[in-house]
Amino acid sequence: MVIVCTAEVLRQCLHHSFISIDQINLLIFDEAHHAKKDHTYARIIKDFYAAAPRGTILPKIFGMTASPVDARVDVKRAALELEGLLHSQICTTSDPDLMRYTVTSNQEQIAQYDQLGVQFETPLYAQMRERFEKNPVMRKPLLYAYEATRELGSWCADQVWPFCLSEEETKKLQAKTERGYHAKKFLDPIAVLEKHKSLLEEARDIVKSHQFDPPDFDMNLARGLNYTSKNLSSKVMVLVRHLKERFQRTTDDKCIIFVKQRYTARLLARLLSHPDIGTPHLFVGTLVRVIMLRSFHKLIV
Repeated sequence: MVIVCTAEVLRQCLHHSFISIDQINLLIFDEAHHAKKDHTYARIIKDFYAAAPRGTILPKIFGMTASPVDARVDVKRAALELEGLLHSQICTTSDPDLMRYTVTSNQEQIAQYDQLGVQFETPLYAQMRERFEKNPVMRKPLLYAYEATRELGSWCADQVWPFCLSEEETKKLQAKTERGYHAKKFLDPIAVLEKHKSLLEEARDIVKSHQFDPPDFDMNLARGLNYTSKNLSSKVMVLVRHLKERFQRTTDDKCIIFVKQRYTARLLARLLSHPDIGTPHLFVGTLVRVIMLRSFHKLIV
């Protein structure tokens, strides 16, 4: 039997004697470097593992972490303290092919981009806001599309709509509309529900008939200091330039782009897959909020 829970849940179960430490065969700590001072990980070990009577059959401990430290301290000392507390030994890969991906501080580079502009309404956004602003399920994409004009540029902002009004996403929005309707204490006439659902179909038709411009990006001009794109933000332009330079030829390089919102991941993936932006060696996919890129092999997510 495998039980997955927060560390505090386990500590409370041990504290109230719902279970005992000798009933656990393998104790797995994720982000094990937090096991210090009065952290719940440390309390479990100190109060129930180390304090167990002599002769108790104790669980094996498997701690996982990318780094034994999470603060500005002596790394060797922190590693020894972690090993001592968890009654474990730190192990890492011995494969030199994996070790070469270790990131050191001298490999870090900071890319600078010009100051971002202000948020604005694209013609497509203005049309969608005028028609569907009062529809509750459209508020999130409307808000994002407006903010994206500054962060990503108008091309990405308009691409929100083909994504959120695809056939699959439209069905989800319709289901969400129905749930919102039935959750009301006092139901509106059924005609109100049908109207909201028909508005989603109308929004989808508007997007289908809209003529989207291609992303404005010229690699040669983008290397200059004064080039500005008509529909991409300066931040996105710097990202695209670095990726095109890295993946314009055969390479084993891989890349992960961390973003804060699901829409951003989808839009950047669509942009980097565009024939005017991508390269034959750049394969893009999305995973939750992460865009992953690699050359040669198709990314499976």
